[in-house]
Amino acid sequence: MRVVKDAITRRNEILDRAEELFLQKGFDQTSTNDILDAVGIARGTLYYHFRSKEEVMDALILRYGERYMTSAASIAGDTSIPLVERIFRVIGSMRFREKNKEDVLAHVHKPQNALMHQKLHRMTIEHMLPIFTGLVNEGIGDGIFETPFPEESVEMILYYAIIALDEADG
Repeated sequence: MRVVKDAITRRNEILDRAEELFLQKGFDQTSTNDILDAVGIARGTLYYHFRSKEEVMDALILRYGERYMTSAASIAGDTSIPLVERIFRVIGSMRFREKNKEDVLAHVHKPQNALMHQKLHRMTIEHMLPIFTGLVNEGIGDGIFETPFPEESVEMILYYAIIALDEADG
């Protein structure tokens, strides 16, 4: 019997099962048939939501990134924490801390996934730039920082941080 679910619920179900499979078996050893069996859906349903297994992984990477961005924004907005401590905590929140992260990171760092890796970096810059710029502007207002170009300075620092954190994780 066919179970009809709304698109967001079905998409998340596919992502949840695919994530489990990727972490258990590895990305390369997980087939689309494995995902279909785990979710209990037809091939057309999978392809309605995702064009390929790689697109499923892209969506998982985006999901991970959104978790970190939400965490970073929450930390940055907690004015009960001193500004410098918030900055360090936000930086710490950028580290990939999923269980079995090595499996996911190993996939992201493969040469054939350079585009996915680049997308993750671009997404990180896009989401973290306003968070850090807000913190730097707060620091400028408090007399802690001095720069005529806060957003540009933050952008440069973020690129360096991503490279450093990527090297540490990869």
